[in-house]
Amino acid sequence: MNTERVIEFLAGITDLSDKFKLALEANLKPEIYKAHQILHAAGHMENRVYFLDSGFARNYYYDHHGNEHTVRFWQSGDILFSYEGYYKVSSYFYTEILEETRMTTLSYANVHELDETFPEMQVLIKTMLLKYQREEYQKQQLIALPAQERFQLLKKTQPSLFQKAPARIIASYLHLTRETVTRYIGKH
Repeated sequence: MNTERVIEFLAGITDLSDKFKLALEANLKPEIYKAHQILHAAGHMENRVYFLDSGFARNYYYDHHGNEHTVRFWQSGDILFSYEGYYKVSSYFYTEILEETRMTTLSYANVHELDETFPEMQVLIKTMLLKYQREEYQKQQLIALPAQERFQLLKKTQPSLFQKAPARIIASYLHLTRETVTRYIGKH
């Protein structure tokens, strides 16, 4: 198994001791998922951190009317680290794989074990929690914009989404109708 990319990514956040790298590598596992596979369902506990070696995934939920709302996307090089999994509470979200995805995983039990032994794990956890908090804030700022500005900003900052995700999923992310997103796509 090739763990080099994960180690390199984490080393970009903080210095990693050789002992930490060895302990981490001993617990990393490769996994492959097919397109449209549900990785986690609402009401279940997430039990692993995922590093996307390749692929594409999203988080979403259903509101009380049964409407789907996409919350977040992950692409190659991203880490799926959740508050719910880390704090051992049931998730409110579904995680769906949108194209065949290869991942390197680490159980949250291993995360907690490494956290007790290695100070660099504490830095990594804090960084992941702050990253997701910042992403949630940015998403709230995006949704506060007028519809066309939301679309244009997403198109500018994450153009690959428009090649990977269908209009209905982009619409659910932007809190717009599919028809509106399709019309905007047609204009650009």
